[in-house]
Amino acid sequence: MGYASQIAALTARFLDLLREFDTRGVWSGEGINSCAHWLSWRTGLSLRAAQDHLRIAHALHDLPQMHEAFAEGRLSYSKVRALTRVATPDREEELVSVALSATAAQVEKIVRSIRHIDRSEDESRSGHIESTAQWRWNDDGTLAVTMRLAPVDGARFLAGVVRSEYERTRTADDPDVPLPDSDDTSGDSAPRSASGAVDLWRHVPSNIADAVVAMADTAQTVIAMPEFAPGAEVVIHSETDADADSAQAHLDAGPAITGAEVDEASCGGSTRRVTHRKGRKGVALKMGRKRRLPTRALLRVVFERDRGCRHPGCGRTRHLHAHHVRFWRDGGTTDPDNLIMLCSTHHRALHHGGFSIRALGAQQFSFHRTDGSLIEVAPATQAPANWRPDAHIAPDAVEPVGGGRLDLGYTLEVLYAAWEWREGQLTTPIAA
Repeated sequence: MGYASQIAALTARFLDLLREFDTRGVWSGEGINSCAHWLSWRTGLSLRAAQDHLRIAHALHDLPQMHEAFAEGRLSYSKVRALTRVATPDREEELVSVALSATAAQVEKIVRSIRHIDRSEDESRSGHIESTAQWRWNDDGTLAVTMRLAPVDGARFLAGVVRSEYERTRTADDPDVPLPDSDDTSGDSAPRSASGAVDLWRHVPSNIADAVVAMADTAQTVIAMPEFAPGAEVVIHSETDADADSAQAHLDAGPAITGAEVDEASCGGSTRRVTHRKGRKGVALKMGRKRRLPTRALLRVVFERDRGCRHPGCGRTRHLHAHHVRFWRDGGTTDPDNLIMLCSTHHRALHHGGFSIRALGAQQFSFHRTDGSLIEVAPATQAPANWRPDAHIAPDAVEPVGGGRLDLGYTLEVLYAAWEWREGQLTTPIAA
């Protein structure tokens, strides 16, 4: 437990230094496009974690009570990360008080509720609800999609679901399917009941998964896309030296799939198979000097190999350029041994002398600083020498004080009552 308190205090100190580092702009250079990018590259954090660290570091500057509790090891990083999503100078005192007596999970629950309440109040005042949706691949290989749609957007979505389910489930002998000998070309050839109403399937299914997949299949089939459009088609990767039926295949940037799933996906209207040669990186496709600009097929090869900007620590997947490592004017060829994907930021930095790239052959490349030293893909990290625990940090500082079961409704009621009271005190005129 003592080390947990030390970790919290050290993290607070680290965030103080990080904020100063960002404020001074010391991170710039060598094609680095942000402090978060530098932090991700140099410390091994994911870009999302690095962005979180920077957000918290700057937020704590305006939250002195929270900063003090964090620096003393009484608040963990997890609690501070959650609290800074909703904390303001007017709310800080109550939030810190609650967090000191709650677990990290309870703090997360409180913060989620506060964000929900605040968002509902903002939407009520503005009369506008923003539709949002997120997706992620789960560890078990399934795709999870979460949506929050405004009323009209939600109605449009459900209308599309109903139409997709109708199209997916109807059969040739359904009464609403137009008969082959029908002379009605108005589009309303379905038989009518005694009341004159068209008899159609009309309900939203309780499980809409199949209908949503049908919607996706329809959009994938009927909407035309550019020939080279990463992400707009189902891409399946496999190797050549294995039997086609047993080769392990996987979705592009996704999980492994079975042979049956490969066959199912291959029936779609926009599916592409990418075959890799076992034991070799990239795909051998030579263009020589026949043309400067790579073909769409060659662009696809280089993109499949690099998957994003190749500059160490970047990995951006949008606004990419295919760069000739040895310039075309200097005799560079247009083939995978001389082409590399760079984002627009690093492409510009390269041409402005921020760094250089060397082609090593066999589609391998190295990046170098202006002094010729190697830019490491993953710089080595090491512990500071002669570190000793801070004796001023209590071993049990990070433990919740009191704790117990969370009464979420009561907690929120007390918090908002205190904030409303403080707001009233600030707006009440002082009598002369």
